[in-house]
Amino acid sequence: MVEIKSELLPALEQIEKLHKVPKEDIIKLIEASITNAALKFFGSEYKIVSEMDVESAKVNTYILRKVVEKVNNDKQEISLEEAEKIKPGCKIGDEIRIPVDNENFFRIAAQLAKKIIIQKLRESYKKNVYEEYSSKIGEIITSSVYGMRGKDIILELDKAEGILPQREQVFKEKLKPGQQIKVLVKEVYQKRKGVVVIVSRFDKNFIKKLFETEIPELRDKTVEIVNIVRAAGYRTKIVLKSNNPKVDPIGSCVGVRGARIKPIINELQGERIDLIPYTEDIEKFIAFSLSPWEISKVEIVDKDKKIAKVYVPQKMYDTAIKNNINLNLAKELTGWEIKIEPFKEQNQSGDNKNEK
Repeated sequence: MVEIKSELLPALEQIEKLHKVPKEDIIKLIEASITNAALKFFGSEYKIVSEMDVESAKVNTYILRKVVEKVNNDKQEISLEEAEKIKPGCKIGDEIRIPVDNENFFRIAAQLAKKIIIQKLRESYKKNVYEEYSSKIGEIITSSVYGMRGKDIILELDKAEGILPQREQVFKEKLKPGQQIKVLVKEVYQKRKGVVVIVSRFDKNFIKKLFETEIPELRDKTVEIVNIVRAAGYRTKIVLKSNNPKVDPIGSCVGVRGARIKPIINELQGERIDLIPYTEDIEKFIAFSLSPWEISKVEIVDKDKKIAKVYVPQKMYDTAIKNNINLNLAKELTGWEIKIEPFKEQNQSGDNKNEK
């Protein structure tokens, strides 16, 4: 019988708290390690069990033998006469426990237990980290840039390796080592050496979560994001709807003097953001979707095929037709084919001449 130092039990409780490995599991590992060491010492043909008394912090090791009339295998069987010396009143067919001194093999057992427990803790830690970051998939986390690995950006995370792959980067952004950035958690997986977290600054859900982080009305569903389209690094368009007629969805997101939207624009390194009020009036919606352009008129050409003409002032027509990003985002946002035309007052009816 070996007594384990009493300091071990508080240590087991600390392991349970920090690594979420039940102390009962650690105790079973210790018992199994001592049993394995005993089998190596006595021989694998023996039946051996070890048990740890949690209260006294002692480990007892026993050889198990079956009580028989005639012994054919002295390693697993014992005569009734011999058995009664150990356990008075035993009967044929009983299995008795014969205590053995485990001092001789405890050092080997301790080394084996240490190795197994360390491996168990590593596996448990990796599992806990995996579960922690998996629960954050689709959420924003803050990290700092560590460096580059090929074309991927490596981020410093508390417990895992963060990777911002080239496909999830914004082309125009220039990120520097040590720079604090926000990222969207997209994927988490385990490698032999630890947990890897794949993040994004390209995904349009990154924009959605940034707004939800900064705008209380979005978090409590007073204001709702209906749709988002994005040309990462250039322009994002967001359709907003208020679920409270007294709350202005655009004003809620902009804030007083832009106080709410400025941190988002700064995080996006100056990417332009168009906030568009939701409306079921398709002509107004198409006009809003082309913000910040000045729209003179919207003409529905084919409602079934979703084709519309949009007239802009002559002075900005050349600029408009060259700005494919704004036009393409408007098409994506509305689902309509939009054709840009110059607005000529002389070609319009009297009613349209004053429409600006």
